[in-house]
Amino acid sequence: MTLGIFRVLGVVLFLYLLWRDLRENYDDQKIISFSWLALLGFLVFWRLAYGLINWGVWNDDLVDWISVGTKPGMSYIGGYLGLLLVSWWFVKKEQWKFFNFVEDWIRPFLVMVGIFMVDELVRSKFSWEPILFLVLIILVFPLFIFVTKRYRSFVWYRSGKKGFALLSLNFLFFLGLIPVLILFKDNLVNIILSVIISLISLIGLFILGEVKYEKKS
Repeated sequence: MTLGIFRVLGVVLFLYLLWRDLRENYDDQKIISFSWLALLGFLVFWRLAYGLINWGVWNDDLVDWISVGTKPGMSYIGGYLGLLLVSWWFVKKEQWKFFNFVEDWIRPFLVMVGIFMVDELVRSKFSWEPILFLVLIILVFPLFIFVTKRYRSFVWYRSGKKGFALLSLNFLFFLGLIPVLILFKDNLVNIILSVIISLISLIGLFILGEVKYEKKS
């Protein structure tokens, strides 16, 4: 019962907050289309990544892949990457700017995942792994909001280009996630993915910081 309530609440808040945060800059119909595609991409990759990472655990039968109730198991990292992939495809189709668009849905996404973590806490009887995961979300959320609003005022960030907030969030969150995954002996693939995402984000920050800002003539 708890599972359904928190998951539904998380999804509803994600869809509402996504629409609220995007409506000023984008067409309503396109926002709605993206919202459902984003949710679908997140849920499909959420499940698919878990099945691939834990191959042979329960997925001997194709039916098992969609039997979430009787065969639970999801990968939040996979879901996040799926959401990024859907966003990349959508902005390419609409000819929008990737970083501008993605940074607008990060807050709704963090809210949804945070609520999902509350469900994980209840179901695990408040075990330490979901607690630490939720703590990471709580820590990076206000930091992301601050950086999103103030990144252009950073003297050392010369380019002032969009993408700094997203890459900073990815770097800090996945860097913090690595010791948590190691501590609880999580699947090696998840640890490797977290290392790769944090390194790519760090490299991206250096690249963005070195891009010369050209003033409009």
